[in-house]
Amino acid sequence: MSRILTTKESLLNYAAWYAMRYLPSLRKLHEALMKKSLGNEALVVSVMKEMSEYISEERTVDGLVRMYTEQSKTRPYIERKLRLKKFGEDIITVTLESYRDSFISWYAYEQVITRKMNDYLKKNKSKKYIIGTLTQGYPNFKNEIYILLNDVAPDETEAVQEEFAKLSQKYDVTHQKERQKVIQKLYLKGFPYDLIRKTMNNVD
Repeated sequence: MSRILTTKESLLNYAAWYAMRYLPSLRKLHEALMKKSLGNEALVVSVMKEMSEYISEERTVDGLVRMYTEQSKTRPYIERKLRLKKFGEDIITVTLESYRDSFISWYAYEQVITRKMNDYLKKNKSKKYIIGTLTQGYPNFKNEIYILLNDVAPDETEAVQEEFAKLSQKYDVTHQKERQKVIQKLYLKGFPYDLIRKTMNNVD
């Protein structure tokens, strides 16, 4: 069990450390101090009075949003993180709106989306799966994602062949029932039916 702090000096030192490490809202800091002092309200109020002179929630939120946007995080992701830290809705909304142009800038997100796309392609994910997953995460860039994917992977033949090879180790494709299972699994992965049939026919 972590040590309970009972003096103002020790709790103030802890508050300063916690604030620098976690960049919390005042509400979240208050909760942490109450836990660390075992509910010593008077002591916590005294420490919070001093800490509130140094902590600006507006500056903290702005710094967090800037950091997350530089990491190409989406607006919903950032909102969720800020709410978990228990910042006020007004501060969150106003700050995010000030960064609105960053969230709709393809240049800011192209690199991370391209990396994720290549990771999916290495795992033989279908284009349908990739487009669905990426556009759900980055809804502002549906058209750009579609164009980029067609440039990076214009053809899915190799991916279908590799996935078929894996499945054919598990199912006996010389039997009609097993063959249908393979076709179904490839189709559920999002590969086009005509390409699946073409791949199957080529191994007959």
